Amino acid sequence: MKLEKFQEQIYFSTVRISISSKVSQSTSIGTGFIFSAPLNDAQNRSVILLISNKHVYGDPTQNIMLNFHQRDQADISRPALGHIKPLQANDFSGLYSEHPDPDVDLACLNISTITRPEHQIFYKVIKPDMFAEFQEDDLLPGNDVWFIGYPENRYDITHNLPILRRGYIASIPKVDFNGRKQMVIDAQVFPGSSGSPVFTVLGSNYKLIGVITETMIRHQKLQTIPTGVSAGIEQVLGLGIVLKATLVKELIDTVIAKISAELSKKQPEPVVEKSDET
Repeated sequence: MKLEKFQEQIYFSTVRISISSKVSQSTSIGTGFIFSAPLNDAQNRSVILLISNKHVYGDPTQNIMLNFHQRDQADISRPALGHIKPLQANDFSGLYSEHPDPDVDLACLNISTITRPEHQIFYKVIKPDMFAEFQEDDLLPGNDVWFIGYPENRYDITHNLPILRRGYIASIPKVDFNGRKQMVIDAQVFPGSSGSPVFTVLGSNYKLIGVITETMIRHQKLQTIPTGVSAGIEQVLGLGIVLKATLVKELIDTVIAKISAELSKKQPEPVVEKSDET
């Protein structure tokens, strides 16, 4: 597997997030995607962030497990499919950052430790040049979208690979749906899809347009619920709420400012200089 195409690479930019409560012993599943965020310093360093929803991470003092792919020992440019490299912790609060607006359902972890040689982890990253600017002439209602994740915890268990799904933009993406930096996609969005990155093709390039956060249901009146919450017997309408990529930028800027402030005092861990790219 050469992984030359974006449609294949993105399978290795996505991570299944498993959060286990220390109180109820229950486990919730969500999706995160790996992003390389430059520090814009003289040493040209970056940090690796795992971006998802606040409601996926929940309480950062809970147990967390992230399942990565091991590198192929014979060719480190390839994954050793079927060889899973789990990383887990019983408290991830030291790595956790939220979007500064408490009403924005975005958060991330600094997972730059995955670059350490002893972990032998294979991954691909999403980079800032993949962000849609929401000024593009061809960013329109009806555009096809692709999103990848673990709906209802469905995925290729043998190879630790998520599921790529498809829909289309159902609201005017340049208009903030319901007055918030979000839009609607026409797609079946289920629990486990929370945190899934959403892409569309603009020109000849795949662009990140947002992150799935909620699904719409019908129960007496139209409601939305987080995609990490079971809809039970409610009727899912096949409409999902996507937080715009501009909000992801705001989250990343907050994290970079925090790390830069720490760097001015003391070199924090982890910080990396290079990363695998999508």
